[in-house]
Amino acid sequence: MIKKTALNIIIIFLGFILNAQEIKTVEFDVNQAVDYAMENNLTIKNSQSEIAKAKWKVWETTAIGLPQVNATIDYNLYPDIPTQYMPDFITPAIIGANTYYFGLTPVAPLPEEGEKFAVQFGNKHNMNYGASVSQLIFSGEYIVGLMAARTYKLLSEQNFDKAKIELKATVKLAYYMVLIANQSKEILIENYKNIEKLHIETQKLVDVGFASQSQADQMKILELTLKNQISSLERQEELSVLMLKFHLGLIPQDSLILTTKLDELVKEISLEIVGTEFDVNANMDYQLMTTQVALAKLNLKRSMSTTLPTLTGFYSYSENAQNDSLIFIDNTKEWNPTSVVGLKLSIPIFSSGQRTAVIQQRKIEYNIAENQKQMVEQQLNIKFYQTKSNYLNALETLLNQKENLDLSKKIYNETLIKYKEGAASSMDLTQNQNQYLQNEASYYQSLLQLLNSKTELEKLLNK
Repeated sequence: MIKKTALNIIIIFLGFILNAQEIKTVEFDVNQAVDYAMENNLTIKNSQSEIAKAKWKVWETTAIGLPQVNATIDYNLYPDIPTQYMPDFITPAIIGANTYYFGLTPVAPLPEEGEKFAVQFGNKHNMNYGASVSQLIFSGEYIVGLMAARTYKLLSEQNFDKAKIELKATVKLAYYMVLIANQSKEILIENYKNIEKLHIETQKLVDVGFASQSQADQMKILELTLKNQISSLERQEELSVLMLKFHLGLIPQDSLILTTKLDELVKEISLEIVGTEFDVNANMDYQLMTTQVALAKLNLKRSMSTTLPTLTGFYSYSENAQNDSLIFIDNTKEWNPTSVVGLKLSIPIFSSGQRTAVIQQRKIEYNIAENQKQMVEQQLNIKFYQTKSNYLNALETLLNQKENLDLSKKIYNETLIKYKEGAASSMDLTQNQNQYLQNEASYYQSLLQLLNSKTELEKLLNK
């Protein structure tokens, strides 16, 4: 009874978990998969958040040059009022006045020269409140910083565009790998069924004495080999599906159905894409490098702007009250106002070469960025030529592999018929089957390489 109750609790708990994850079934062709990933991929979501962050960064920088208002309230309690020592100038004055005007003779002695007495000034309770307003009037560093913040926002937008291009290519390749793994598995399953059936028929011939046991054993070896290969492809397909789900933003428990067929992808392959002119200015990597150069230039300008003066205007108003008791709302107590308005001009004069050293560093960084931009341009042109060559080579290889696959399949089918008729040995069948399966694997490897090259070309061309 206890075990049954515990099992029910576990089942209910698992049910809550599955419901919380909102398991769903989705069907996508390759383009729909890309569109779905653009909305649900976590990397894309983070890139969108970076854009939002950059927008707030622009406002943060902009606000530096807008009015700044601050208010303060101070309260100070002096349990012991500060004591100061002062020269005794009062006693001699009083004694002198009494002697001169009233003829009185002092009883107490006069204070000694230099003698001081303790006095306390102020009240135990002090309160002050006020407000201040400041306005940046001119700052070269602020102007350049505002330009840099806007360029930083542009950089985050370009990174977002690059992330979308990268994700599109990644989703397509993951989609292709699932299709190829599935198609390869289906072909092996079909071969396995044929060999399994042939093994049963051969064993029957062995039982009636029309075939040797070695022939049946050879069929069994082929059957087990194909079974192992099918298991391996099933695991490969499962892993490919998990990777595709990850890129799509799905959870592993979701059901994913792919509607695009490999034959459709093969029909879309053409030489049209290799005839497209490569515009390096449209490439996202080059655009990002161009923005990096702009940021390096602005960084140089910002360092140079530190040699310019900064002008700020300000105004402040405050009131102060002092009292021996903690009561400040009594109208008889006076609040003493203070206000000030002014301008502050800060002029950099001499920094022992520190500013010059910083400016020289920024100049070097800017020159390095310019050189890197040229390097990226050259590398992209070389990469386009190389990727285009890879695409043409992969297309040529695929056509050759398709012909080899068709021929090996034809030979295998003919040998299979001959084996059934007793005109071919099991060794001949094994060799022809291995040749057929190797050509089949080579064909799909060539197809994957071609699709990969096509995807790389699309990335370079921003398609």
